[in-house]
Amino acid sequence: MLRSILILTGLVFPMLLVAQENDSTILIGSEFITDQLENISSSTDLSIDYSDLLEDYLYYKENPISVNGDNAHKLVDLFLINELQLNNIHQYISDYGSIRSQAELSAVEGFDRGIIEKISPFISFSAKEKRNNYHFKDIFKYGRHRFIVRYSQILEQSLAYKLPKDSAEYYPGKRYLGSPQKYYARYSFDFNKKVKSGFTLEKDAGETITRSSLSDSTKMLIGDKISPISDFLSAYIYLSDIKFLKKIIVGDYHLEFGQGLTLWSGLSFGKSADATLIKKYGRGIVPNTSVNENRFMRGGAVSLGFNKLEISGFYSTNNIDANIMVTKPEGSELISGLVETGNHRTINELLDRKVMKVQSFGGDISFKSNKLSIGITGIHNVFGLSFSQSGEVYKKFYFQGNQLTNAGLHFTFNHKSMRFFGEASGSGKQGISALIGTNLFIGNRVVLSSLYRNYSKDNYNLFNNPFREGSSSRNEKGIYLGIKILPIPKVSIDGYADFVSFPWIKYGVSFPSKGTEYLLQINYSPIRDLNIYLRLKTEHKSKNYNGDFDFTPQTADYSKRSFRIHSNYVLFNSLSFKNRIEILVYEKTNNKEYGYLFYQDINFHPDNLAFSLNLRYAIFSTDGWDSRIYAYENDVLYAFSVPAYYDKGQRFYLNIKYSLSNRFDLWLRIARSAFRDKKHIGSGADIIQGKHKTEVKVQAKVKL
Repeated sequence: MLRSILILTGLVFPMLLVAQENDSTILIGSEFITDQLENISSSTDLSIDYSDLLEDYLYYKENPISVNGDNAHKLVDLFLINELQLNNIHQYISDYGSIRSQAELSAVEGFDRGIIEKISPFISFSAKEKRNNYHFKDIFKYGRHRFIVRYSQILEQSLAYKLPKDSAEYYPGKRYLGSPQKYYARYSFDFNKKVKSGFTLEKDAGETITRSSLSDSTKMLIGDKISPISDFLSAYIYLSDIKFLKKIIVGDYHLEFGQGLTLWSGLSFGKSADATLIKKYGRGIVPNTSVNENRFMRGGAVSLGFNKLEISGFYSTNNIDANIMVTKPEGSELISGLVETGNHRTINELLDRKVMKVQSFGGDISFKSNKLSIGITGIHNVFGLSFSQSGEVYKKFYFQGNQLTNAGLHFTFNHKSMRFFGEASGSGKQGISALIGTNLFIGNRVVLSSLYRNYSKDNYNLFNNPFREGSSSRNEKGIYLGIKILPIPKVSIDGYADFVSFPWIKYGVSFPSKGTEYLLQINYSPIRDLNIYLRLKTEHKSKNYNGDFDFTPQTADYSKRSFRIHSNYVLFNSLSFKNRIEILVYEKTNNKEYGYLFYQDINFHPDNLAFSLNLRYAIFSTDGWDSRIYAYENDVLYAFSVPAYYDKGQRFYLNIKYSLSNRFDLWLRIARSAFRDKKHIGSGADIIQGKHKTEVKVQAKVKL
């Protein structure tokens, strides 16, 4: 084993070429996106879909952003550059005039050849963005269509499919009613980004879209909970930039305003190794293209622009998943909690499907100038059933009732080398939450960032997503400090420290608690085609545990320390390599767990051939679940994979794309995990007998 590791370690690995629409690696032109995917996966069991962001990458690949124009900040929105690099671009243009070429961009501090090549598919050097002078009469002539279908399946059969189908009522939480295949279909139309429309269909593994195979008693039990064609359907029609009409949408959409504290239903990021990227850039009204089945708006929204003033309004009515409890002796139905998994495989999951109607309306009024942006945001929700406060102590300050109003004030202010941003928000008579942050540029080699947040324990919000440490945006206070330094050419240093406290108890922690998290990363690019980074990360937090003789959970501190070395190497245009070694130590109550992960990737994408491929071989070993390690994996277009590597074993995946023509592409992905000394994999309904688990995906895309 050691000899194999040494041989593989002799290889080093790739900068992903985002110019290829090879797979979802188009999202990770920077390590920022990879970090976010891994961080979010480590803190939630929910499936994360970043299709909305991928849509922007695909658009700006065909419609590049001018580094000299007013929209250069969109490069930060897309996480292609950081605040320091954007500031250096503005400073260079102020001193020397427009940037005219990649060679001249390399003269701007913070832009080496590797970074320029990474962002080159998305940038231009024109004085302003190129505008296509199309008219609406050209909509069908120049509009672009894209249609994608996908099949995926775990080949090994889990317990949920082995139980007799006619026993579903005896195992309402274990027996899956549908087949193990997962199906996905997606259509999109785009005309110069002025007219967009599309729909998404999805059936998850274990879900059924037909009642014919169910017993009569099961049919009576679940009623009309099964939808034909697909379990999930989303669609929209979107228009933009028609005189003062900035945006209008009918169908499913997201809302993103301010710093996410009052209203932000779309995707949102937090801490990462790019330590100063903490400010959010709200896109306002955005079409929903993801398969998150609950967290989106359904109805209509409009945004009007009058010079520096922008007014947005919306209305939404949607049925979402929730747990219902029946009170005694009244027999009233109340909501005890929301269900966000989007899974409707068992009788129990189907009974929770779309049980709560949510009507929402509100808007945002913002004034925007070069230095100052200030806005007021509000949303009012009417729920079809009332929220109930259950008996758990940690839920003492949870929302109760059937109507909820949230309102807030957000701002950004630029003054010389400083950027200020913040937001304050409240919900009716409940507490006030607030955050305020700064970015300070010291010359063109250093940027300092800070963010203070104070989220009230009783400020409930269904549609927000601010910077935070915990799983919700309440009951949290914290100070975040970040720094980025460019000390010498070819070297950059990032670091952050986050100090957080939870004034009230929360799920999994029976006492008020505190935590700290530190990260240091050193990036080194000795030559154009090689990038290496070294990362140290440590965190100290609290959680409950049950000892051998404990009748009630005890709360204890734990620490997690990790060390990572990661390298990217481009051998030549069509062949690149990437490898990573990560070691993790988890310690709690005199008990230590150790884990390590080593992987080697090969990316082959020849320009003169019709196919391209990515493959990975990984070796991993952890002492338990607490010492698991997450790592992003290449996947087919619009699919995302960030598995947890745990226990002891090996993992392999192969991702192949074949282009039959400029309009038709095929993908095949095979991933397999093989464990040592295991008799089964997984738990509960998903338990698989054996030592291995294999997933297959097949996808086709047609462009017209």
